[in-house]
Amino acid sequence: MADPLTASETPSGERAVAIVRALFDECAADLHRYARRIGPDDAGRAEDLVQETFLRAWRHREELAAHGNARAWLFRVARNLSVDWHRRQAARPSEQRLAPGDDALLADSAVADALHAVLLRVELVQALRTLSDAHRETLVHLHCLDRTQLETAGLLGVPLGTVKSRRHVAVREMRGQLVQRGLGGIDGS
Repeated sequence: MADPLTASETPSGERAVAIVRALFDECAADLHRYARRIGPDDAGRAEDLVQETFLRAWRHREELAAHGNARAWLFRVARNLSVDWHRRQAARPSEQRLAPGDDALLADSAVADALHAVLLRVELVQALRTLSDAHRETLVHLHCLDRTQLETAGLLGVPLGTVKSRRHVAVREMRGQLVQRGLGGIDGS
């Protein structure tokens, strides 16, 4: 079929509808195959690309009429839309779509992370129990209750130097306990 648009015709009203319909009838199948080839392996995405291309054709029907080769114009618009989509996806990799059934993987990952956190807390509590009462109490005040060394010294009734010394010894002993338990990558300071 010959190109339904010529540079001398300006589409408006019924003529514009007829031109876009003729373009759709002539090019939609080829454009869809092209969209499948240049886009992701997603039939729905290819259909969206074709629809958006024809929507642009409708919106720019005067430009399309003046172009001379409406088919080439459509394929260029489809290519540009696909490039734009790929760029948006690359800019937001964390927003990739999940395939059907990936919800279970996501849930499994969240459960595994929660279980790991619980097991880590258990190991930390067990390692804390191996410390002397004075060393454990010092670490709890400093790290769990987020108190300063000066506040801890006042609450425990000991000199500041003693708190610093207890903290140093307790952290060293905790690291040793954690390494024995296979958790050597944890920074206890």
